[in-house]
Amino acid sequence: MQARNLKYLVLSLPLLYLGYGITLALQFGSRPELINSAANGIFLFIITYILTKKAVLKTSIDFVWFVVFILYVFVLHHLVTYIAVGDFISSTYTGHFYIQTDMINLEPFTTIENTFRQTLPTMPTIIQIAGNALLLAPLSFFLLYFKICKRAGMAILVVFLTSCAIELIQLAQTTLITGFDGIMLPDGRSTDIDDVILNTLSGCLGVVVIYSIPALRKRIGKKRR
Repeated sequence: MQARNLKYLVLSLPLLYLGYGITLALQFGSRPELINSAANGIFLFIITYILTKKAVLKTSIDFVWFVVFILYVFVLHHLVTYIAVGDFISSTYTGHFYIQTDMINLEPFTTIENTFRQTLPTMPTIIQIAGNALLLAPLSFFLLYFKICKRAGMAILVVFLTSCAIELIQLAQTTLITGFDGIMLPDGRSTDIDDVILNTLSGCLGVVVIYSIPALRKRIGKKRR
């Protein structure tokens, strides 16, 4: 099977995710988890399909790396944009929505500066800063590697827009939970302009890596000037 057709096998990954999640939810009789599994499985299938249609694979090794890319997307989704639709449906609606301003920072470099001004920064804070500085590097790398984006500037733009989307989704989540009783989001869900800055820099890092390695430059059709 040619690599360009082999790539469609990755569509089985979101289906496996969906099947596994639904099976566990039915086993434990959890209606919220059943809805969550369905919503996230469908979302991941759509994203996987779009990436698969646009990706250019040349060899079987490319297929292995494409599987790695899709699994990275799955992990990224679970870390920052997991859709807990079922939790909202099963919770008590109060309707008293409000924006949690203490979870929003729109002043650039404030969070970063405050972190490094601490006498002894905590490990979770350091991990969060470092994580944001690396989070989307694989995204820009693989977007260029599989020629989903043809130019570095376009890959960085996609990373920037992805980061903005992540922050907006987290803003929506932290706002929506105020109108329901009994919903808790994972730690670290906030809206911070510094996250966008660090995520975009991580996208630049991915571009630097792929442009710095001659074999990869050749793979994406770029010649050193």
